[in-house]
Order: sequence, then C-alpha cells, then structure tokens
Amino acid sequence: MTPATIIREAQADGVRLALSPTGTIKVTGDGAAVNRWLAVIRERKAEVIEALKVSPGDTATASRWWLIHYPDRDPLEVACCPEATHADILERHPDAVAAEPFTPTIRQPSAPLTDSEESAIRAWLALIEETDPATIVEVIGQCQRDADARDYFTGRAVAELPKPDPLPDDPTPEWCVKQRRRQ
Repeated sequence: MTPATIIREAQADGVRLALSPTGTIKVTGDGAAVNRWLAVIRERKAEVIEALKVSPGDTATASRWWLIHYPDRDPLEVACCPEATHADILERHPDAVAAEPFTPTIRQPSAPLTDSEESAIRAWLALIEETDPATIVEVIGQCQRDADARDYFTGRAVAELPKPDPLPDDPTPEWCVKQRRRQ
C-alpha cells in the first residue's frame, strides 16, 4: 500500500493523519479505527511523513480547485485563492475524509460581457470594498471567459446593489439629480 493510499483509506475510515509541529504523525479519530491503522502507519512511518509534508512553494501539491469528500454527504467543490495544499484543505474542512485537486470544466459565455454587466460587477466590487486593481481585473477577466463566474457576479450585483427608486409620474429635477448621484 502506498503512503497516499494509506492516508486516503485511513481518512475514509474516519482516521485523520496530519503532521505535528515537531514533524511526527498526529493520528486522530475513532479509537477503534485508529487502532486498526496504527500498525500500517508505523510500518510505513517515514514514507507517510514524507507524503504529509508539503512545502509552501510546492505547486505539485497546491491547487486552486479541490473536490472535498465527506462520509455523509455529496462531495463539495471549493476554489481557493491563493492556492491551498492538501493539508490546508483538510485543516479547513475537519469533517472531510478525503480531498483531491481537480481542474474545473469552464462553460464559455454565449455572448461577450456587456458594458452594463461589467459596470454592475464593478459597482458590486466597490460595494463590498474590493479596491485591489489586480483582483478587479481578475474578476472581470474571469467573467469574460467563464459563464458560471459571470452568472455568480452579476447575480450578486443584482441582489445586493441598491435599486433605483421607481420613476414617479411627474419626476422633479431634484429626483433626477438624486438618481444621477446614486449611479
């Protein structure tokens, strides 16, 4: 059994393996399940430790997209920015029994991003106080290439941006000025 298989199957059995701050293996979970796995873990201890080690710059074990498996529900897809390691993901999702990086399928938009959609997305980003130019460029770029991202961000904009007051029967100049200021 490879170290990765040991880690994955132990997790599926409710046993969580992690590196302690001192570099040893920390094993947690149901006592009976832990006892079932101890002999196998001890036999391949050095290899399991190496499999659990992840250096911060190691892109082979870091990913933006993770599929997280749970014992009692459907898998969950998560996106991480910056990229996260396997250990990071399992730490953030302690109920998970396994996690694997994956490459998402991106649906291409059927039409270019309109000026009004881009304006709404930028207005929503301003509303949530996102001012980092690189992040704004990344969001707009993602919305140009990914229909799901576009749907998400335009949906947030529609749901959270203030709605204009309905047009009165006889709009006054003051009402018009107020509406212009809200834009």
